[in-house]
Amino acid sequence: MQIFLASDHRGFSLKNKLVADLTRASLNQSTPVNIVDLGPTTYNPDDDYNDPAIAVSKAVLDAEKTEEAFGILICGSAIGVSIQANRIKGIRAAVVTDIETAIASRDHDDANIICLSADHLANAADPLEGEKAYEDLFATVVKFITTPFSGESRHVRRINRSDAEVK
Repeated sequence: MQIFLASDHRGFSLKNKLVADLTRASLNQSTPVNIVDLGPTTYNPDDDYNDPAIAVSKAVLDAEKTEEAFGILICGSAIGVSIQANRIKGIRAAVVTDIETAIASRDHDDANIICLSADHLANAADPLEGEKAYEDLFATVVKFITTPFSGESRHVRRINRSDAEVK
């Protein structure tokens, strides 16, 4: 399994923390997990969310040809990276806020990219609240990665319709 991560400047710190923690985590997978940081490697306050969204989307689609692959995209709101990623045929990027939406996005929609809001964590009123918010976010990411797609015919039909609409 491959997991590709990238962010814009607003998600830079969160991306770096997730890369480190996912590298150390046991994701209870029977196959090895390769964590790939697609950047940025340095903080650039003038970057755009489009570039990381395109990079992760292309990497996920390429890797999916031979193995299971997921993407993690982070920007301030999670919305910009989601919009950009979903413009690419075969990508199903979901803005996920909690474990319930992580499960639904995988089980029903076979989402292959999770989009996260860095601002949500940055707005914690105190350090302990921020730490708990990060723990919840990390658990949500793990649940996204480990939840299988149901494969139910109604979900497959809907995914196929969505891909048919993307040029």
